[in-house]
Amino acid sequence: MHYFLRDYEQGKESGRYVPAELPNLPFAPLSLDVALCSHFLFFYSDSLSLAFHQQSLAELCRVAHEVRIFPMLTYNAEPCPLVTPILEHLKKTGKNVSMKKVPYEFQRGGNMMMKVLLTPADHQPTR
Repeated sequence: MHYFLRDYEQGKESGRYVPAELPNLPFAPLSLDVALCSHFLFFYSDSLSLAFHQQSLAELCRVAHEVRIFPMLTYNAEPCPLVTPILEHLKKTGKNVSMKKVPYEFQRGGNMMMKVLLTPADHQPTR
């Protein structure tokens, strides 16, 4: 967070920060190394549907080689009920998905991150 805050104004001015909105991103397929979604997906699961989460994750996987979602809690610091169905959906679609404990904990208990690594098959153009 500290690195981001120090870099934000200069990064915005130089074009490193691009305003965009899920579930539709203005990037070419696999044009990003990493897509990080922090305190949005899962966080507002009471107002963003399972379908929205699935579409958003599909879009993040379309544009990035690796996707990271943090945290796995709602804004009330409760475990998000959408995590399990999302994990199952990603695995069914052949994604390499894992849960990783991280040293950063903004909310009590909010130290888990979902990590999706695209496989070589994901890099093949669709027909």
